[in-house]
Amino acid sequence: MRRPILILAAIFVVAAFPLTASAKPESEGAYADGETYTMLGVNLLTNASPGLLTAPPLYVMGYVPPAGSQPGQPITLPSGHQPQCNPCLQEPIAYHDHLLTGAPGNGIHGTSGSDYRAPWRIVVMLYNPAWSNRPDFEPITSDDQLAAAEAAGEFLPIDPGASNPYEVWTTNVLVCPVVRHNQS
Repeated sequence: MRRPILILAAIFVVAAFPLTASAKPESEGAYADGETYTMLGVNLLTNASPGLLTAPPLYVMGYVPPAGSQPGQPITLPSGHQPQCNPCLQEPIAYHDHLLTGAPGNGIHGTSGSDYRAPWRIVVMLYNPAWSNRPDFEPITSDDQLAAAEAAGEFLPIDPGASNPYEVWTTNVLVCPVVRHNQS
């Protein structure tokens, strides 16, 4: 019981304190519309201006490491899935995936070019370990899947009393180009 409370407390730290941009990675993976993309040269804006807070969401979907995991070491979930950030120790949630609401080349909601430059407002979510640590777990790879996943209990309610208790909308905004993941 104590572990989930500590995890929830860590989630609220994301909303309360700005993230540091000091040891930022050169690139990170992201899902959009069921595909994998790469975010390049990630630039984090903390406590963004009100105009930027209207940006579309970038969901940071965190994982509770499975029992027996070593802190600070990469994890593999019982399903075989490895988070896109595995671990990203410079970030408040070391193990997580990213989900964008659109990406390059995806019709009217994407762009027609080979890279995509837009700000995204960071929204934090936390997978329910009762779901993410199952052998049949599959990560959310499209924002069209979110409502059903929340209703099915795949995420923990981390913002009690909010209109959507499964999401914490931060004042942090991410700016970076996005390219389709090189499928080799």
